[in-house]
Parts: sequence; C-alpha cells; structure tokens
Amino acid sequence: MTATLTKKAGKGRTDGVVSELATYFTVKAGHEEELRAAVQRFVEELRRQDPAQTIKTGLRDTRHVIFDGGKRLLWATTFETEWDPYVDDAILTVGFEHFADWLQHTTEWDDLFAWVQEAGGMEALTDMEREDFAENVRNSTARLKKILQDGQEQAASYFNPLGPLTMPQVVKAQQVNDAFQEVLDNPAAEEALSHPALKPLLAQAAA
Repeated sequence: MTATLTKKAGKGRTDGVVSELATYFTVKAGHEEELRAAVQRFVEELRRQDPAQTIKTGLRDTRHVIFDGGKRLLWATTFETEWDPYVDDAILTVGFEHFADWLQHTTEWDDLFAWVQEAGGMEALTDMEREDFAENVRNSTARLKKILQDGQEQAASYFNPLGPLTMPQVVKAQQVNDAFQEVLDNPAAEEALSHPALKPLLAQAAA
C-alpha cells in the first residue's frame, strides 16, 4: 500500500500533534563501528543544544538502530511541526555537518553528496555566519526530503500517549507544577492556600 503524502507528516503517520518518520539506510561495508561512533556524537550534540532551540524545531525524539548484522540503519524520529519546516529547522538548528557525520557511512550518501554539491557545497549548508545561510538551506532541501522519503516506510500503526500535547505545553506544565510545589512547601502560604477558590488546584496537587 502506497503512503499518501501529507503537509503535516510527509509520508508518516500522525497521532495528535506528533508525526513519525522512519527511514532505512544501507550501511557501507566495513563502516559499522564508525557509524556507531557517529550516531553517538549526533545524540551528544543534541544534548548540548539549548533545549528551547531543540524544541523549536519540533523534535520529540530521535534514535538510530543498526541491524541486520551491521548492514542496515534505521533512523526513527518523531516531531510536532509540519514535515517541511521540521527538516529545514533541524538543519538550521542542529547543523548539517552533524547529520553528514553519520550519513556519510551509508550508501545513500553518494546521492546526498550530489545534493550537497548542487546546494553550493558543505560550506553553504554549514556556515551559519553566511548571510544567505538560512535562505540557502530552505531553498535547497527539496532533494534531501525526497531522499529521506524514498527510504522511508510508514508505520503500520502509531500511538503516542502525549500526542495531544506539544512540547512547550509539557514543559510549561512541569514549570507550573514545580512552582506550585514550592508554594506548598512554604509555611507562609498556608493562609492563602486555604481560600475556597484554590480547592481545585489543591485537589490536583493531592492526586
């Protein structure tokens, strides 16, 4: 069955605000260990990023799975923005060089490298100081998206328990909860918290 492309999820499925992407690559012979090191560097780079900037891209999670005796690679990620801006913003925020670090160990890299050359070379896609950097990335990613979708398989089914909520909503809820717990721990707040209007809030805190 052929997957229908949508503006929200591309070729993937959606649950609430969250969409899934699962793209399969072929690992170059003899490159398994280098690939393992590269995907670990990729995750470490994501951890170094400002969380607010990472959330801005729409990223919910990402993982790499090397399987079939080191011959195949699955890149699976979920996101809550639309497909086109998700890919663009990932390159703009994370940096294409961090994607190229692991992609170069796949046979699909040859096609990707041709796209890089057409886009003006690695400098055009990685030099964030260039005045035309953002515009160049957004104007040149159509082929990259096609390469990703050519290797993509739509999930047979998909469920995300936090699908109705965006990451900013989740983060805000945690911040509000932390602030409220701080109030609850303050003896000086006892009188104010006894007001009837705060009963629903206290009930939630006690649940």
